[in-house]
Amino acid sequence: MCRVLVVGAGGVGVYFSGRLAQAGAEVAVVARSDYEVASRSGYEIQSIAGDFHFTPAAVLKHAADYEGEADYVFLTAKVLPGADAVELLRPAVRSPKSAIVLIQNGIDIEREVAEAFPENELLSTIAYIGVSRPRPGFVLHQGSGDLKMGNYPSGIGEAARRLAALFARAGVKCELHEDIVFVRWNKLLWNLPFNPVSVLAGNATTRDMTRRDELEKLCRTLMDEVIAVANACGVALTAENADAQVEYTRNFPAYKTSMLQDFEAGRELEVEAILGNAVRLAALHSIPVPHMETCYALLKSVNRLAQERRRH
Repeated sequence: MCRVLVVGAGGVGVYFSGRLAQAGAEVAVVARSDYEVASRSGYEIQSIAGDFHFTPAAVLKHAADYEGEADYVFLTAKVLPGADAVELLRPAVRSPKSAIVLIQNGIDIEREVAEAFPENELLSTIAYIGVSRPRPGFVLHQGSGDLKMGNYPSGIGEAARRLAALFARAGVKCELHEDIVFVRWNKLLWNLPFNPVSVLAGNATTRDMTRRDELEKLCRTLMDEVIAVANACGVALTAENADAQVEYTRNFPAYKTSMLQDFEAGRELEVEAILGNAVRLAALHSIPVPHMETCYALLKSVNRLAQERRRH
């Protein structure tokens, strides 16, 4: 039996690991706000791919409480300044046998993990899914639900092939990619405009941002800046990639981005992973990104002021 440990069991982590449990994996989760409900009655998942109930093999408060070694250690926590990926993983990764699976947003998020665990396979994974967690113990899956995965920095190893096969058994499409860095930049083409603009535009849904108006024009301009930075970093993104992302979003349900969900819930936003890292890479390569810099300054302020008000 495949053993899976999920660190950071939010909506994305619960949905995908719940599907693995359906395929026969033994799945344990490290939960925080959901701990009481999940340890008592598991998770209810309402999904466009079929509703189901997910009862983890164990619900833990800390990764250190996990017994034995996992075949796969998933990190699905938000990429936030206070969340050190290496320290979150350290109690869970106990031997080179455990493959580390990062299902997170942003670019340049793998390097520190790869340096800290050089003997472990590192599977960089990008989720394309519309999912939310309206209340503890309940996950709502409204759109898409696919994964793209590859070994970091490149290649496809045996651990990736086994995991993709297990996802396929669960009915989840998991594409394997030799060049996962390109795929991650391609996802940033979506994340960088639509996540921040959804907040800055006053709680805009994906449909609000694809009405062929000024808001869509702003999103498309941000995509052009992402392409310029990616190209400077040696990643061959094109305008056609951006056009495909816009059309993909235009055909999506009227969905609130994960950043907008976090903002409405008073949670800290993934400002640095989605915007800050790209702005810094642009500066490193002397690429002008005025729209990106403006959104970064505004979003950073919105995030800081919201967190200060919450604390007071």
